[in-house]
Amino acid sequence: MAASFFAAFWPGQPAAEFLVGRDGLLYVSRTLNRLVDTFMESFTALGFFTDGYIGHTSYVFLILSSLMRRMFWLRAFFIASALTGISYSVFWLADPVGVFWESLLLIVNITQLVLLASKDARASFSTEEKDFIEGWLSGGTPSSRRALLNLGSWETLKAGTQLTTRGERPHDLVFLSRGEAIVSIADHRVARIPEGHFIGEMSLLGDELASADVRLATSSRVWRIRRSRLDQAKTKQAELFGIIEVALALSLRAKLIAANDRLVTKATGADLDLGSSASLSAQGI
Repeated sequence: MAASFFAAFWPGQPAAEFLVGRDGLLYVSRTLNRLVDTFMESFTALGFFTDGYIGHTSYVFLILSSLMRRMFWLRAFFIASALTGISYSVFWLADPVGVFWESLLLIVNITQLVLLASKDARASFSTEEKDFIEGWLSGGTPSSRRALLNLGSWETLKAGTQLTTRGERPHDLVFLSRGEAIVSIADHRVARIPEGHFIGEMSLLGDELASADVRLATSSRVWRIRRSRLDQAKTKQAELFGIIEVALALSLRAKLIAANDRLVTKATGADLDLGSSASLSAQGI
């Protein structure tokens, strides 16, 4: 078997030369030297360190595209890579196969970029949605924000509508666009939540149960999304879930600040007014 292996790669040479003896070792050494010389000559022919800079640039753009988190920039860098790759294949390598495949990749990515730009241009928002986006949904593209808002719904709810129940897992994440909500524990009113804040996010981010009851004090305008849809977005639409996740992180930060303020106001016996800086999920609602 060994003899047939060596004969396949070095025809005309006795197998014994490869298996035993000084001559076999010398032959292998010379063959390896020739391979190395050929490899280095090919680098020189392509101008690997000088004339080949266009080829290097193409791959640099390709690597940068893989590092991008936003689809627009991923496509843009990929297009730049394809353009430089085409130039290198045409003017340096005269390689029609490379030109064909690089051109095909270029067409595909330009098409995808145009489709993304078209979706962003068609995305439209109502006044209340624009206020919501400005305050909380700063990430993503216009089309991804539109897709996220479409997962939920805008509703006008009556006063007294219960949003969370103590000891139960909330079914919805609610954004209070207009109106006011009351937080209570064992029928004892402990805080109020003004408009412009989320309700129920701490429980929805994990599996915790709500630690307080929340009811609307007035007729209110809300945007709410089902927990099941958020769970689905987390696994299948990571970009959309990332937008809401950032918003909830900002909300929780504000609520931790509000919790500190609550300790100060608790001694007065007055309800905590979360004002414009936060809502109450420091309570775990």
